[in-house]
Amino acid sequence: MRRLQEAGGVSLDGFEVEALDGAAGRIDQVLYWNDALTPDFVVVGTRRWLIGRKSVLSIDVIEEVDLTNRRLRVRLSREQVRQAPESLPGT
Repeated sequence: MRRLQEAGGVSLDGFEVEALDGAAGRIDQVLYWNDALTPDFVVVGTRRWLIGRKSVLSIDVIEEVDLTNRRLRVRLSREQVRQAPESLPGT
């Protein structure tokens, strides 16, 4: 397992998102807000358990990146992922 900073150069699109209490969706998009080198947010599609819902998560909640299994572990429950905003302010 690696932290996001150590996953340099690997696209996170399509990675499974694992919450504290189970699967929370897949990464649909990676957002670069401040610069083009370090992602600031990920957009999680929760289509398996919340059809049509997307949640924007700060990379600060990412605990680990598993490159082998294409999985991100976040420090949030599924409910917290569900309650995350669907878009960034001003977008």
